[in-house]
Amino acid sequence: MAQRNSFKNQVEDTTQYEYVVECVDKQVHLLVEARDVFHNADNEIDCPLDVVLRKNKYSFQDLMSWDAREVKFIQIVDGEETILNSVSLNVNL
Repeated sequence: MAQRNSFKNQVEDTTQYEYVVECVDKQVHLLVEARDVFHNADNEIDCPLDVVLRKNKYSFQDLMSWDAREVKFIQIVDGEETILNSVSLNVNL
């Protein structure tokens, strides 16, 4: 049984998540802690951006000061990136 749990932990350890903020003149990568990732009501993998910003020592004000255009929530499994969610910030109200 201990061997099976060890294998499961190794598989889980190969999955990582991050937010990528696409800005006018740069790209900002925000590390996501595994404990902040969950399945939302639609059974999609999710993570609150405000928590990730805070843990990376940023705020929504920083996000706006970077002239951010798009925020992507990315899953990385064995080096392969998959965009789980993307939000465009180019919205005129």
